[in-house]
Amino acid sequence: MEDPETPDSLRARVDALERQLAAMQAALETATNRDLPLLKGTIRSLVATDVETIDEFPMVGAAFGERVTAHGNRLDQLEARVDLVTRQSDTSTKAEKIAAVLTFAQNKADRTGKVAVTPAEIRGCTGVSRRYAYDLVEAIAADVDGVRIRESRQVKTGSGTKRKQKALLVDCEAVHGLDDAVNSFTTANGGDGEV
Repeated sequence: MEDPETPDSLRARVDALERQLAAMQAALETATNRDLPLLKGTIRSLVATDVETIDEFPMVGAAFGERVTAHGNRLDQLEARVDLVTRQSDTSTKAEKIAAVLTFAQNKADRTGKVAVTPAEIRGCTGVSRRYAYDLVEAIAADVDGVRIRESRQVKTGSGTKRKQKALLVDCEAVHGLDDAVNSFTTANGGDGEV
């Protein structure tokens, strides 16, 4: 048979339970008065959305995750484009030099889509010598559809005559973008041969 508890031992147990309850209430008040508003404020600033209750956290978090994924995909696309431009700006092979010239022409083109690229501009965008720039004029005109040579000539102007130097005339619409143009002029050895 169990000993019946004395009123003093019962009182001591009730006091201990009251202290535990008071400690739990203090911790809960801290969470509800400080931690939850802090958490809601943090989530509001992260997701740029007004969050009123804890029940909204999963829905807001899922929407935020979708936005992060979409931005990540867009970032991957932009990094791929930057990589393509970076690879095309390294003009160590003939194909890369031609790609750099065609990229320059695309950037220079006006609303008509047609542009003249001079040997001096070819030197600037590829870093080749003056002589090799003239060789590239010949090679590009021969290898790329939509590109032809404008021979050097004298033209009459209202104030006299002016010399137009030899240049590539690039029809950017006919070239149909850089990747198609690169494919149209690469040689059997991958465009690595020099002119």
